[in-house]
Amino acid sequence: MRGVADTDGRVILAVLGLSVAGLTVTSAIARRGIFVSILSLSVYLVFFTASDSLPNDYFVGCATMINLFRMSDLLLLTDTQKDLHRKGEIKDITNEPFFTRLKWALSLYTSLRGVSWDHEPTSHLPTPIKTTRTKFIIRQAFTLIRCYLTFNFGNLLVLLNSSFSENGPPFTAQKWWLRPTVLGQTLQVQGFLDGMYTMCSIIGVGLGLSGPTDWPPLFGSWMGAWTVRNYWGRVWHQVLRKFVTGHGTAFSNALRIPKGRFRSYFSLYVAFTISGLIHYFGDYMIIQDWSGTSLVYFVSQAVAITCEDAMAGLVRRSEVKVPTAFSRLVGYLWVVAWFSFAIPIWMTPHVKAGITSDGVSDNNVVPALAREIAARLRLEVR
Repeated sequence: MRGVADTDGRVILAVLGLSVAGLTVTSAIARRGIFVSILSLSVYLVFFTASDSLPNDYFVGCATMINLFRMSDLLLLTDTQKDLHRKGEIKDITNEPFFTRLKWALSLYTSLRGVSWDHEPTSHLPTPIKTTRTKFIIRQAFTLIRCYLTFNFGNLLVLLNSSFSENGPPFTAQKWWLRPTVLGQTLQVQGFLDGMYTMCSIIGVGLGLSGPTDWPPLFGSWMGAWTVRNYWGRVWHQVLRKFVTGHGTAFSNALRIPKGRFRSYFSLYVAFTISGLIHYFGDYMIIQDWSGTSLVYFVSQAVAITCEDAMAGLVRRSEVKVPTAFSRLVGYLWVVAWFSFAIPIWMTPHVKAGITSDGVSDNNVVPALAREIAARLRLEVR
């Protein structure tokens, strides 16, 4: 046992139950009291519990902090029952019976991206699939296969990079052409999350609990990742968008920052700081100290976006006509180079803690293929 106590599933269930209860009650005072309880249990989970599984601890840490910041937005910063509505919903949910409000609260709580709600960030989400249930399930079955292949391709890249081993060389010691293999970690995460989401969509639609339009793709196309801004705003999942932008707006209003470019960038840095804190507390659960670097990694994303915006502005003001194909090519190379540099900042403490020691292969094909490629390229494979 690495923490003061083992991770207790009952505490996690209590946090979930309190979160839904907070969205159900009509009293603002009750919502604040419930938030204090959620905060207390979240602090206990992150700082005083741990398990024997580092990946599970990291997930619990991040998920706990996602829920905490989300509840801060919904219970403290927003008059949820008056300000948030499902699409087409006109009546005020506040005056409805308890079980109607409970159903409404469950719908809101399970809609992390706000799909089918008025606050859905439609401009940042892929277009929902409008089709029959049968065709949707068949389509999602093929998507599940794609997720599996994406995950294993990412795993192959990780296995080719010996720096992902606990006792391996530093990432900076790798040959320059091998450094982009760190993107395999991103592909692993995408394949896993997208696969889980896809399975949930098949179950939900198959049982008639939801429709195909309730399940827009979790990730956008990688073809849109020609800037770091596009990567985070259109390619990566938008699960955190509602509450990170909500806190950015709240801080901007509190500081009386006028609308304009500075306010936009201030909100950008707030959003990535919150993302960094979420993952930083995940770091704490696996490392059991404050040496995690997630906060540095995520804030650096805002710096990268600021720099690329400045560069794009210089190009526009120069009035130089740059062919779209060329600018996209340069953009893709920039994004690959940036994440090849940035991901090791994030992953090094994780690797040293041993989170990648056991590997993640669920078959013998990928490790065998990695060994074959490594032998041909004269690489040290994990």
